[in-house]
Amino acid sequence: MSNILSVIDNLIKPQAEFSAMPFWFINDDLQADELKSQLEDFKAKGIDGVVVHPRIGIPKSIPYLSDVYFEHIKFIVESADSLEMKIILYDEGMYPSGAANGLIVKENPKHAAKAIVLSDEKVGRVLHEFSDGKFLVEVYSGGTIRGIHFGEDDGEEFAPKAADILNPEVVSKFIELTHDQYYKHLKKYFGNTIIAFFTDEPEPLGRNTVDMHDWTDGIDQLILDAGGKLEELRGLFDGVENNTTRLHRLLIRDRFNEVYYKVLSLWCEKHGIALTGHPAASDDIDEEIHFQVPGQDLIFRMVSPEEGGIYNFNSVQGKCSADAARHLGRRRNSNECFGVCVRDQIPWYFTGEDMKWYIDWLGVRGVNLFLPHAFYYSIRGKRKDERPPDVGPNSIWWPHYNYFSSYMKRVSNLMTDSINVTNIAILCESKDMPWKELIPLYENQIEFNYLAKALIQNKNPQNVEIEGYNYDIILNPEDKDFKEKCNKLVETYERDFVTSTFCQHLRVTHVIKDEMDFYFLFNEGNTEIDTLYSTKISGNPIFIDLWNGFYKKGSFELKLRPFETLLIGFSNEKIDFPPLEEYFELGNITNKFIYETESTEDLTKTYVCKYDLSGINKPVTFEVTGEEMAECYLDGKFVGVSFASPHKFDIDSVSNLHEIKIIMTGNLANKYSDSKIDYGLNYKV
Repeated sequence: MSNILSVIDNLIKPQAEFSAMPFWFINDDLQADELKSQLEDFKAKGIDGVVVHPRIGIPKSIPYLSDVYFEHIKFIVESADSLEMKIILYDEGMYPSGAANGLIVKENPKHAAKAIVLSDEKVGRVLHEFSDGKFLVEVYSGGTIRGIHFGEDDGEEFAPKAADILNPEVVSKFIELTHDQYYKHLKKYFGNTIIAFFTDEPEPLGRNTVDMHDWTDGIDQLILDAGGKLEELRGLFDGVENNTTRLHRLLIRDRFNEVYYKVLSLWCEKHGIALTGHPAASDDIDEEIHFQVPGQDLIFRMVSPEEGGIYNFNSVQGKCSADAARHLGRRRNSNECFGVCVRDQIPWYFTGEDMKWYIDWLGVRGVNLFLPHAFYYSIRGKRKDERPPDVGPNSIWWPHYNYFSSYMKRVSNLMTDSINVTNIAILCESKDMPWKELIPLYENQIEFNYLAKALIQNKNPQNVEIEGYNYDIILNPEDKDFKEKCNKLVETYERDFVTSTFCQHLRVTHVIKDEMDFYFLFNEGNTEIDTLYSTKISGNPIFIDLWNGFYKKGSFELKLRPFETLLIGFSNEKIDFPPLEEYFELGNITNKFIYETESTEDLTKTYVCKYDLSGINKPVTFEVTGEEMAECYLDGKFVGVSFASPHKFDIDSVSNLHEIKIIMTGNLANKYSDSKIDYGLNYKV
């Protein structure tokens, strides 16, 4: 086998190391048989690891971090170990992290989260009195987190109190209550079955706070020592930036990194595992420095297929974690993906087509560890309404989940131990990762990487070499002509991947893996791409379909259906390609089908047609149009499944009269959200 084909075969073969690791919501009374059964089901569907996530719905008979709680966690880890699955531990009851489900503040109320507010009264420690009668005061924020028992959610009476995670004493207590206890109960699994701790969007204020800003003891003195003026902190409330508001932001950021992230990182390193998870904001790139597996959180349709993937602030987040990992020399970076990424804000209205789009959106930007949000242990009662949808066992695509699990493994493999080819660096820091000015680069297939200023000494460099990356074009958003420089690149840059027509929604990343050049392409838009292309790489193109797991001889003509991906490899080797079957195209035959039956319980509609294929001496291919998931059967035998319309199917049989059956399954929002979302074949083709 040639070297290039060996590399391709390695990519196509789904490997456990690159498995997605879904959040597994442990959210009900936990039964050993059911826990083991679900893990076995995950394994059978190509899932080789999970994030064990305590979630609201756990009965109060299983108190957080109690002996009975750890009995269940230990059983889960032991079961995963026996199945050769990996575990990421979650460091909180729910989120945000750092409160130990309220146990820290219960033990010592003075360890509650702190804040500064602008008040009409002296309600706390006064930092400054203004001439208009206002006071700048230090108070307890009153912030909470989401707890794991009913009655502990946002706004509810027993919502756990957030802790002051800018205080090193509090962080030490957090580790003592959580990390140390997990290690005590599960020591033998650390570094083998247990590979990481997940910390989840820690917030110094906690949740549900209004008109206040991060604070902890001693920040006022640090501001004064740095030349700031406490009275200028009023700018935080008036929306006016000044020297002291900038100092406040930087001091809080540095304190947070030093007291929280760094301490957790060192603990994980000492105990043979990685720190993963994600900070609170999409552009928190400096916080990523202390993660062994930098991460981000793609939720609430922050970016979406219908709006495009580059046209808002959250478009930075895929590359935030990926580029941080690249420049830190980390092999992996993660994304907690799909959480509440529902259409039209309708609970459960999330499709298989959506999920594939989000995988590709992240993958082409370099994300290589997918953490799907979420697989539910239970959807009993109110549990089904808590941040749905379930994207795993309680979804319509679960019987066919191996398609998704294999695909995520292949994309993750491609983006691991590879280097993306670009000489353009965009300098950035937390709360200052430019995006709007970079839209023309995306639209013209000009690749760049975000480079955190904290990782380089020279703040105005001409050239940077870091972790195998060499940048001689370095753009700084602080420059007044930053936007003009970005636009000029479009006109003057010698592009690595050139199309014969403007392809606004085509995203391209050029990676070198195992000394081979690959271009991973994604049509991010909803119109077909039909163009010619050229590259700087010599050799013959090979087209690799990572979804279906096959390769074929390529060409320099590029056709991508909406939301479709393609991996192109190049080789000068002589390759004996597997013979390609020629298909007879029937076209769109939706109107040939007759409605047969419907199951309102299963949300399925069945259609059949009798098709005479006599005289056709080759396999056939056809399409049907309809929503949402389409399963095809030929003479009672399963042919395939499709998650996006038009649904394309290939039929190998070439005998005479056939019965073709199509089963269309509708969205679960019809069942769990009392919606009426149309599904079935669309005869108006």
